[in-house]
This record gives sequence, C-alpha cells and structure tokens, in this order.
Amino acid sequence: MIKIKDIISTIEEEAPLHWQEDYDNSGLILGDIEKQCTGVYVCLDLSQEILDNAIENGCNLIISHHPIIYKAIKKIDYSTFVGQLIVRAIKNDIVIYAAHTNMDNAFNGVNGILAEKIGLEKITPLSNGLYHEERNWLGGGAIGTLKKEISKEDFFIHLKNVLGLSVIKHNSNSIDKISRVAICGGSGSFLVSEAIKAKADIFITADIKYHDYLDSEPNILLAEIGHFESEQFIKERIIAIISRKFCNFAPLISDNSTNRIKYF
Repeated sequence: MIKIKDIISTIEEEAPLHWQEDYDNSGLILGDIEKQCTGVYVCLDLSQEILDNAIENGCNLIISHHPIIYKAIKKIDYSTFVGQLIVRAIKNDIVIYAAHTNMDNAFNGVNGILAEKIGLEKITPLSNGLYHEERNWLGGGAIGTLKKEISKEDFFIHLKNVLGLSVIKHNSNSIDKISRVAICGGSGSFLVSEAIKAKADIFITADIKYHDYLDSEPNILLAEIGHFESEQFIKERIIAIISRKFCNFAPLISDNSTNRIKYF
C-alpha cells in the first residue's frame, strides 16, 4: 500500500519545501495525504479538464507545477474558476499538491532540465542563494557553456529545435557568437544583473519587460522563450522521480495539454 504522503515525501526529497520562494504556495493545497494513492496525475496548471481526466483515470493525487491557490482566500465561491475546482476536488476526494519554486530550484528541476536540453556543460547556480550547500540545489537560475561556440543564428535555431519553440523574442545586442549561456525557467528578469555579472553571452528566460530589454541591450543578449515553453518538461521529470522509487506504481499520467497562451 502506497500512501499519498509517500509520493509527496519522494518529491520533497528532491525539492524540499523550504526551497520555495517567499511569495509561493508550494506543497499541499488540499486533501488527506494519509489515504492510499490510487494514481498520480501531473500537470503544469490545474483545469477542469485535467481534474476530469484525473477522476476518469482513477488518480486521487494531482501534482501541479503552479499552485491553484497562491494567496489566502476568504471564501470559496462556486461561481469562480478556483472555487469550482476546489469544490469538485473535495467532492471526489482528490488531493492537490504543488511543486513550484522548490522544484524550480532543484538541480533536476526546471533549470536543470533546460540546461540538459540546450546541451550546457559545467552547470553552476546563477545565484547561490541560501541553500547552495544542500544536495540537489541549483537555484532560481543556472549558467553553463556550450560544447563549442556557435553563431547567434545557429543557437536560436538550436533553441527552437530542442525546446519546440515557435518564436524567440530578443533584444538588439550585437553579439555574434554564443558560448556562455545563462537560463531561468519562468519569470527570470530579476536575474538579468546576475547573468551580466557572470559574463553570460545570453540570458534565456520568460516574461521580460520592455525596459529590461532596452536597459540590458549594451551588456547582454536577452531571449524570451515563453513561460510555458520554459517549464513544459517538468511534468515528465516529476513522473521520473516518482517512478524511480515506485517502479511498478500505476497509473502515473502526465498531462499532454498544449500551451494555453496562443500566438497569431
């Protein structure tokens, strides 16, 4: 018998909850973790469709990257999106758990995966942070080097291929060759100064503001790849972490929803 708390403990061994950022709400969102786990459904963002799929597939644990509740709520309003999800999850005895910025900060989490996909070597934290001496810590960003220096155009083509990107938004920095690459999955513009300090040729992240593009233009190439695109692979990594310990456990389902943000 595998309890839900056993699955959660396995995740937190790789990404302890004290690694989450102050603003975050990683961890248990709702439900009884003492119950036997009948299946795990992993997603980036919880939706009615995902909740339906979890119920249909007999999964009573949903692990979402982004928490459905970020801040304290004063009422559960059935007419709201969040209220409907909470009520339906409770009625169907579903546990909801979020592995967000604690997983971002893990070496085998969001940034570690990006580094692997891009092909970076000698990967180190972009900013050490409080927990840099703890096992599996990488931090909110990472930096590494390519096996060999390549042109900016070839690097952008490589990025599109390995991350499945439809578009890359970037500033007008005049650099021609890329070797040293800094990354931060999700909204990472707060680390631009760290990337410059680390002498990165390019900083790859999401949700960059207009003036960040302009202000950093003389010092570094900034490339925005999209929030979903930078975090899309974390679902399979969470499944892999669980599978290593519970190799015969089923079902383990990764949501295959596409990006809900569309480009025209």
